[in-house]
Amino acid sequence: MSSVLRFHRIMVDAVETGLRPYKLNLTDYMLLMTLQLSETGTRLISQLARTLLVHATTATLATDRLEGRDLIMRSPHPTDRRATLVSLTDAGRDLTAAATAALRESEFGFAGTSAEDQKHLVAALAAIRDAVGDSGAS
Repeated sequence: MSSVLRFHRIMVDAVETGLRPYKLNLTDYMLLMTLQLSETGTRLISQLARTLLVHATTATLATDRLEGRDLIMRSPHPTDRRATLVSLTDAGRDLTAAATAALRESEFGFAGTSAEDQKHLVAALAAIRDAVGDSGAS
């Protein structure tokens, strides 16, 4: 467990260092990427919270920050007055692409490791997540 937690900290530190020039933290970046990778570029705030494994308040605060920078926009759900949709703006897409390119250069915190070691780690983590019932273990 100690090795996993230590590597997690190393990886998070490397990613957050890469995101700093874009004035993004890890939660903000993951929210933007979730929208970027979605089919429509739009998700409910509640879906974002579940996907990011954060409390709805954390997702709402991240949404506030990103909306204030015109990286995302909110809109009412067309049929559920209680729900709010969040969509990526063109500026959000551009910033996400730039931040992702910077993270790719820093190897997402895997600097100094081989592609084969990375594949083995990802495969092992996917198998462990699947074994404990974490759906979407990829």
